[in-house]
Amino acid sequence: MSQLVSWGLLAGWICVIWGHSLIPGTQSSLESGYVLELVQKAGAWLVMQDYPPITRLLAEHPGILTVLGDTSLLHYYVRKAGHFCEYFMLAILAFNAVRTTFAQPLASAAIFGGIWYLVPNIDETIQRYVPGRAGMTSDVLLDMCGFACGFALCLVCAGIASLFRRDS
Repeated sequence: MSQLVSWGLLAGWICVIWGHSLIPGTQSSLESGYVLELVQKAGAWLVMQDYPPITRLLAEHPGILTVLGDTSLLHYYVRKAGHFCEYFMLAILAFNAVRTTFAQPLASAAIFGGIWYLVPNIDETIQRYVPGRAGMTSDVLLDMCGFACGFALCLVCAGIASLFRRDS
């Protein structure tokens, strides 16, 4: 993938993240409400399948059914999962863009650190000025955790790929 495409995808994803932060609270809740419905329907479908691993999981962790039945709690988890996932994806796109551009580890680390720190902080700052939204430090930390997990996955995959390249 070319550098231009890699950086374009990264910039586009940052625009998606910040664009969603500009959506007023009521509309944002409606969006996550659609995901909430899907999760509830998928959960109900899984419970009805009587699949032994699922049955065992639910027997060992009855709190799962409690969460699936509590719409406000599930809505909270859906929104937090959204934060984590969007920044997980950001890390993958950033990893690809940075690795195609910078050969120096120090330069790569500086770019990753900048993205890791600035994007979620700007994201939550934007939300402080949007009606019905609130910029929260806990969300910045969650975003940073999602980014760190995505970055860690990229490092593991790059390490495995380098082992295969060495063997060839």
